[in-house]
Amino acid sequence: MTITLRCAATAFVLHAAVACAVSAQASDSTSAVQLQQRWWRAFAVADTATVRARSTANVFLTLSTGESFAGDAVMRQAASNSTTGGLVMTFSDERVRFATPTVAVVTTRVSEVAGPTTSVLRFMTVLERGAEGWRVAAAQSTRELLPSPRRYGADGASGTALADYVGAYRTPRGLALRIQVRDSTLAMIEPSGREILMEPVGPGLFELAGVSPANGLVRLLFTRDAAGRVTALSQLVTGAVNTYPRIP
Repeated sequence: MTITLRCAATAFVLHAAVACAVSAQASDSTSAVQLQQRWWRAFAVADTATVRARSTANVFLTLSTGESFAGDAVMRQAASNSTTGGLVMTFSDERVRFATPTVAVVTTRVSEVAGPTTSVLRFMTVLERGAEGWRVAAAQSTRELLPSPRRYGADGASGTALADYVGAYRTPRGLALRIQVRDSTLAMIEPSGREILMEPVGPGLFELAGVSPANGLVRLLFTRDAAGRVTALSQLVTGAVNTYPRIP
């Protein structure tokens, strides 16, 4: 009987300890999520006092533009942000992972609305916990690519207009890209034979279906001469425009 009571008492203590640990981690997760929300909001609206108070001394930041900042440079970058336009930030899909009991990684999806502009980003925030609670040690933002609305059957993407674009276009290496009609849109056939659908987004303007790992969203623009004949195909990628003349 004594052994049974001791075992029961031990089990109770262990259960209580586990419950306490789970509760503590849940509390840590909540406070970490709240801190990263407050930090990013402060950064976006140039609240440098909050950014500084909630950051480690050597905080490191990488933005979706590819720019990186450290320490006081993070504060200067925060100060340069515009506070106009009634910015609204909506956080979702928030997750916390503990690398150690004092280091947490928070990931979240954020919708930013400033006036007529909406952006969707992913934030990853590394937090360190000290005597004063959680502080941001490193942070990174990545912009989600939002494809343009498709405009099938309108604005130059009708079945009749599509035939104007059919043909071959010469690449800088002397190879040929071929354009063919596929139902209500076009397809681009690369020199290798790979076929990619082109989805209409405006007059003479298309986006490749899917996202290129190297270039993100890729847009293709057909140009015409004074007589209205299609003469070239231009590939629009981040930071570059590649133009392919039509092969007669």
